[in-house]
Amino acid sequence: MKKITLLAVALFLGVFLITSCQKDCKNCKAVTKDSSGNIVDPGTDSEYCDVSLTAKENAEPVTVGSNTTTWVCQ
Repeated sequence: MKKITLLAVALFLGVFLITSCQKDCKNCKAVTKDSSGNIVDPGTDSEYCDVSLTAKENAEPVTVGSNTTTWVCQ
């Protein structure tokens, strides 16, 4: 019985480790530039994964006045 329990725990950990390594993650920040292309606000990095990352990478730039904010992911 102990061998079966130990095997089940080992398999669970193995599956957990394999699936946890498959996330697609990047650090993204909202960068704001003025009309001349100068950075007004460099933003702060935050990690985004999978669906959230796709949303940030596909987000359209937002322009308010002469400043444009875009998401930059690395």
